[in-house]
Amino acid sequence: MINKEKFQRAHGDINVEIDNDDIKRFYQSGSAKVFYHKHNQPIKELVLVNTAGGLTSGDKFNYDIDIIKNSNTFVTTQTAERVYKGLEDNAKININLKVDNSSKLFWIPQELILFNLCNFARNIEVKIQPKSNFLMAESMIFGRTAMGEILEKGFIKDNWKIFLNEKLIHAEAICLSDNIKDNLSNIASAQDAVAVSNIFIYGKSFLSKQNEITTLIKNSEDVLLSHSIWNDKILVRIVAKDAFNLKKIQKELILIFSDNVLPKVWNN
Repeated sequence: MINKEKFQRAHGDINVEIDNDDIKRFYQSGSAKVFYHKHNQPIKELVLVNTAGGLTSGDKFNYDIDIIKNSNTFVTTQTAERVYKGLEDNAKININLKVDNSSKLFWIPQELILFNLCNFARNIEVKIQPKSNFLMAESMIFGRTAMGEILEKGFIKDNWKIFLNEKLIHAEAICLSDNIKDNLSNIASAQDAVAVSNIFIYGKSFLSKQNEITTLIKNSEDVLLSHSIWNDKILVRIVAKDAFNLKKIQKELILIFSDNVLPKVWNN
């Protein structure tokens, strides 16, 4: 029997409020760090850092972020997050986001890379208001594709819910276990693709640019895209043969809504 006591776990908590593009509340602990880059770009940049260097079984991170009073904010990560092999409890991430009527939030962490035999569970809850503008882009890479590695087995559970004035308006859920490679090969799932992204968009300022999405979305041998527009929201789904092509089209889509600005940390 494995003695859980002998393994050190990584834990981290972040609790931040951005008010009129300034830090009003700031708390960080454990392996979770946050940097707020103040620069001349029209969209400020809040960068999340996991100093543990990745996630494995038993790790637990909590992020609570409020964007209020005319703030315009990218929230991203310093680099891709990696979920390594885990044999015990799930590695867990809990994320709570709030955006008020006067603000814009771009929740655009860099890609989540899932290694073989990973064991991972994540919950994301977002609370927006009728005049909020909110964009959420989440990407998963099934295996370290740059090294030719493919995710074959593991456990992944990902749930996110978006509430408008406490009413649920959108939800996404994925649960993959055991032979993930076979699941991804199904035409109804990823059709052998190893990189996926879901982009959710809400808000009048963002919706005014919806026609630009239509001109951008073109399928190729390496990338398949689809989008839906209904009830004042847009959902874009992308599946790709590799992480490079996925991120390329994801950047192009985000640039439409951010007036051609990306987080500086994405250039590193």
